[in-house]
Amino acid sequence: MPTDTGSRGARSTSQILLAALVLATSFIALAATSPGTKASPVSLTFDNGRASLGFFRDRVILPATDTFPSPDLPAPQRTDVQLNGDLTNGQITIPQALNSGLQFPYMHVMHPIEQDLKVPFTFRLNPGGLTGTWNETTGAMTLEGALDIIVVTGTGPGFPLPDSLDDLGVPPLGLFARCRFNDVPVNLSTGRKKPITGQAFTGGFGKNGALTASWTSLAPAVSENGGECGDLNQISTSDGGLWLSNGIVDPIPQPSPPPPTCETDLSLCPPPKYVEIDGVRLRPGKKTVRPGKKLTLTVRVHNAGNVAARRIKVKLKSTNRAFRVPKTVTMTVPARGFASRKFKVKVGRNARGRARITAVKNGWPGHAYLKVKPKNKARKR
Repeated sequence: MPTDTGSRGARSTSQILLAALVLATSFIALAATSPGTKASPVSLTFDNGRASLGFFRDRVILPATDTFPSPDLPAPQRTDVQLNGDLTNGQITIPQALNSGLQFPYMHVMHPIEQDLKVPFTFRLNPGGLTGTWNETTGAMTLEGALDIIVVTGTGPGFPLPDSLDDLGVPPLGLFARCRFNDVPVNLSTGRKKPITGQAFTGGFGKNGALTASWTSLAPAVSENGGECGDLNQISTSDGGLWLSNGIVDPIPQPSPPPPTCETDLSLCPPPKYVEIDGVRLRPGKKTVRPGKKLTLTVRVHNAGNVAARRIKVKLKSTNRAFRVPKTVTMTVPARGFASRKFKVKVGRNARGRARITAVKNGWPGHAYLKVKPKNKARKR
């Protein structure tokens, strides 16, 4: 009996362990087959694109022409950018190994000075490729990493072979003199607004949406196969960006900048308010008067300021006490204009000789010179 009891206990323990093992195996199998955990191959195709760098602003670069834009070396090529990678739980991986030079077309922008000259360029993925995120609910996507931008400057002196088997673009880079911007950091996002507005994808993964990247400056380009990079590097310190879309030809317009103000444009600032009296005159300038009479003089004042000179006082004085004048006259002079005011000069009965009447304001004097006409002497009989 003890033996039977021990056997039943051992058998029961074995059954429990077996059940636990089966349950664990089931969980592992369930996790391995659950949706979203398995990497799915994906492809991104961008059929429209724009770029900004230096004085090249918002230039259309996609779709590219189906022939390379060099009259010397035409060759058929693709017209869009195609990136191949994997999607796992919303995480995107675009490795260099799956994206050779064949994935990128030769694009071009027109030369800013030589209007009929095309400036060809293309992209290459760095060894790290691109990684990013995908939100199926919102259509938001990001892709980050580094690209090389290669600008073709002419036919290269080197032997016309591709740089490597991974660079079999049509035609290969090895044919050309070129300048390479190495490791340009790209932070492509559907949510980025500048320099060109991105848009969430509305048609599913990579469909009907746009990604935008921006940068503040680029390191100087490196010459390859005889490329002349001097002119190109003059604009490399400018800010720039890249816009790649699928199914969208024109990006959402950038919001209009606010109208300029005095704070953003000093030429719009109103001049400071000021009064500038820069001229005083007395009329008539010369006059002969009789004793005991009154004379009217006119003071004329000019204001070069941009606001009216209100109720200013012009001082008056005489060099001859027998010629009595008011101490001041009060007047208002308009901005950038003249004003006149009359006043009386009283000539004393016993006045003799000459007098100089002066009107002065802000150091600007005006003068009138008066002469007393002597009395006629009585004739002798």
